Amino acid sequence: MEEKNSTFKRNAMLVGGIGGAVVGLLAATIFLKAAEDEAGDSDGEISITPTKGLQIGMLVVGLLRQLSSL
Repeated sequence: MEEKNSTFKRNAMLVGGIGGAVVGLLAATIFLKAAEDEAGDSDGEISITPTKGLQIGMLVVGLLRQLSSL
């Protein structure tokens, strides 16, 4: 029984890790595309402001809290 539990945990960690990596890459791609579009309107430099970084961080924390309550 404990071997089944261990296998389930390992599989859950693998799927969660791979899924998180894929979602992270997609989010970074979308963020960079939006930053490039925004930079095209100004001097062409891509940057992230502390406010934008804090907003993204709080969104991630909220998402993790929601996932943990499932």
